[in-house]
Amino acid sequence: MNLYLGVIMDDVNAAENLVGLTLDTGWFVFEKLEKQPGDTGRFFSVCYKIRKESQICFLKAFNFAKFMHLSHSTGKPVQVVDVISEMVDAYRYERDLSALCHDKHVTKVAIVRDSGEQIVTGYPITLVPYLIFDLADGNIRSKLRFSEALDAAWKLKSLHTVATGIRQLHMIDVSHQDLKPSNILIFKEESKIGDLGRSTSLSMKSRHGELPFAGDRNYAPPEILYGQFEPDWRKRSFGADCYLFGSLVVYYFAGLSMNALLRKYLPDPVSWEQYRGPYEDVKGYVLDAFSKALNEIEDCIGDDFLRKELRSMVEYLCFPDPAKRGHPKGIGNLGNQYDMERIITRLDFVYRKFKYELSS
Repeated sequence: MNLYLGVIMDDVNAAENLVGLTLDTGWFVFEKLEKQPGDTGRFFSVCYKIRKESQICFLKAFNFAKFMHLSHSTGKPVQVVDVISEMVDAYRYERDLSALCHDKHVTKVAIVRDSGEQIVTGYPITLVPYLIFDLADGNIRSKLRFSEALDAAWKLKSLHTVATGIRQLHMIDVSHQDLKPSNILIFKEESKIGDLGRSTSLSMKSRHGELPFAGDRNYAPPEILYGQFEPDWRKRSFGADCYLFGSLVVYYFAGLSMNALLRKYLPDPVSWEQYRGPYEDVKGYVLDAFSKALNEIEDCIGDDFLRKELRSMVEYLCFPDPAKRGHPKGIGNLGNQYDMERIITRLDFVYRKFKYELSS
C-alpha cells in the first residue's frame, strides 16, 4: 500500500492536530509549540504543551506523515507498514533507553516520564506514538540568544553539568551522538542533556545504531565528515561525544560550533564537502584550520585565566585526530581516553577559581 504526497498536509495529519484532545493517559493537549528560527531537530516529531491536574509537561508526538514525505522526496517507493514499523521502533527505542537511564540513576539527562500510543480517528494514519517529558524553560541556544550578558560562571557550571551527564551515559555504554545547543535544556537554572533519540547503546539495538555517526552531521567530528571509520564502538562513539562537548564549549563562549570555525579556515578543495580522498592526506590542512580556529576562540574570551584554560580544553576535546583527542593524561593509558572524569574535575576547578577571582 502506497501513500500519496497529498496526505502529508497538516490538515490531514494526525500528529499535527492534537490540540484539544485528552489522551488515553489523561493528559490534555492545550498548545502546539512551533519550531523557532535557528532551532534544529524535530524533523519527525511535533511538540506540544500538555497538562494533567496542576502539572504542565512537554509532549513529543511522532509524525509518520512527515517521515513519508521525506521518503517520497527521495523517489523511493514508500510502504505504509514499513514506515509505521520504523517510526514505532524509534519511539520504543527512545522510551526504553530513557527507562534504562532512569534505572541506572542517570540524573543529568532529561528522561521520559510517561508515554503512550494514541489513536486519532479521521486521518489516513491514525496512530500517534508520543513521549512526555518535564517542561524545560528553554535550551542553551535560546538562553544565550536572549541573555547576552549571561556570565561566564553560569556557563562553566552548565558545562560541568553537561559533562557529568555525558559521563553518566558513557558509564552505561550509551553515546549521545547529538550534543548541540538545542539539545541542552534549561530547567530553572539547571542544565540537562535532552533528546536521546539519536543515541546509540551497546545493550539496545536501533536502526541507526550501525551508522558511523547517528547525530546531526553539521556538528560531526572531522574524521566522520571525511569518511574515516573506527570499528571499535566505544572509541568511535565516545570520541565523537568528546568532540561534540568541546564544540559546546566553543558555542558557549564564541557563539559558533567548532565545525563552523574549522570550515571558515579550510580551503574549499580540501573541505569535507568537496574532498573525497583519505582523511590522512588532508589532515595537515585540518590541523592548520584548527589552530586558526583556536586563535579566534581566544579572541572571544575577555578574561585572561579563562582564555588560557578554555583554549587548552577545547584543543584536547576537539583535536582533529581522534587518536590524540581527550584529556592529555588519558591518552595512551589503559581505559577510555575519552573519559569525562578529568574534564569534570577541571571544569570544577576553573569554575571555583574564576568565582574566587571575581569576588576578590
